Amino acid sequence: MNSAESEDKAPFQPVSMTMPATLPECHAVIETMALELAQLREQMAWLQERLKVDSRNSSKPPSSDGPGSGNRAQRRASQRKRGAQKGHPGAYRALLPETEVDGVQDCVPPAQCNCGGAVNVQGKPVRHQVFDIPPVTPDVQEYRLYSGVCTQCGLGHRGVLPQGVPSGQIGPRALALVGVLGTRFHLTQGKIRDLLAQLLGLDFSVGAISQAHGKVAAALKAPVAVAVASLAQAPVLHMDETRYPREGSANWVWGVIQPKLAVFSILPSRARYVITDLIGQAPQGVVVSDRYAGYAHLDASRRQVCWAHLLRDFTRISQRSGRAGHIGRRLLGLGCVLFRWRERGKTTAEQFEPLVPRLRAALEQGAAQRACKRTANTCANVLKLWPALWGFITHAGVQPTNNAAEQALRTIVLKRKISGPTRSRRGDEFIARGFSVHETCRRQGLDLWAFLHRAVTAWIDKATPPSMLPAPTG
Repeated sequence: MNSAESEDKAPFQPVSMTMPATLPECHAVIETMALELAQLREQMAWLQERLKVDSRNSSKPPSSDGPGSGNRAQRRASQRKRGAQKGHPGAYRALLPETEVDGVQDCVPPAQCNCGGAVNVQGKPVRHQVFDIPPVTPDVQEYRLYSGVCTQCGLGHRGVLPQGVPSGQIGPRALALVGVLGTRFHLTQGKIRDLLAQLLGLDFSVGAISQAHGKVAAALKAPVAVAVASLAQAPVLHMDETRYPREGSANWVWGVIQPKLAVFSILPSRARYVITDLIGQAPQGVVVSDRYAGYAHLDASRRQVCWAHLLRDFTRISQRSGRAGHIGRRLLGLGCVLFRWRERGKTTAEQFEPLVPRLRAALEQGAAQRACKRTANTCANVLKLWPALWGFITHAGVQPTNNAAEQALRTIVLKRKISGPTRSRRGDEFIARGFSVHETCRRQGLDLWAFLHRAVTAWIDKATPPSMLPAPTG
């Protein structure tokens, strides 16, 4: 038996302590132990609650719930079999007109049958079209820059590259393609290198792809800056943030979302100054966000707290025992009623008037009870933001949830999981500006590759870049 085993099997030795000699001393010891027991019970309850934290009662993503918790994406909305249902008309690719095909080949039957008789062709042929990719070879242009000297003053002169021609080896369309592959398609720099080499015959190093990311980020600096400058005047802004680490530091990616515009920024801080840098000290519109304290400087009457986050908070409270759990279930039920009324078309303050006092009374009860400090603190914080709970019925165009920002950030989260942390400020700028343009083009129905090509060409020529701002309507 080794020493470790002998220590494990050693008899329990109680901790020596001075026994109380008098009744008051006994009472003091009992009071101290009762206080410690209450603290231990509170800590135990907190630890047990932490074990139950998942995407349904916190801001954790569903992917962190683990294999035994079920996946929201796997929930079936219907009991019918997957795929096309009986009577479904189906979808088929329409044939191109004969004038748009690249070649036509006539496939005729044999001239003679097996029995020896002649075969006569009858009727119209069945048209069968095959779409394929032709062999792709890169377009390599060589530019010869001559030099000369003035015969009169001796001043040297050198030829200049034409407009749209970069100083590097990667052309503007290839630079734009690198930007598309790194954002919309979430490819790593190594996979971008392999794809360009295998499919297009463009053989560059990973370092060259990284430099290309930097050039695309530089080309998008001006369009994104104009978009950021417009945020303070927007009528409604959805904001959210999540981690996007750089090697050696903890970074945050911030997202500011509008129906037709999205702006992302990666910074090494989650402080209030980031919010003011993006949307100004006092934005004109309504800001939709979670209850993060960084937004506390904003006027609560010009905010909308995300009700999806509130439901998760209420779910967490409802899972507690005793008075707190009862209040949590009451709050959760009222929150579900709110969304049910929204689904039924209720949008005005008059229509929600029966719900408002009931919800406030439940929050006040939660803040006043002393059985659970965490419940009291959560309810008190929500009460401080009371006007921000009802921005969706006091301001036009405001939604009760912050789903727009969370969904927009999701594509960057996927990029983070696939590519891992960035390694430089250049990588941060490419992710932030590239995904800003990608999400904006998606919302406006624009071609991302074409937009990046225009932006890169304008950057090379030092011309006016394309605008990310949506075209005015009416």
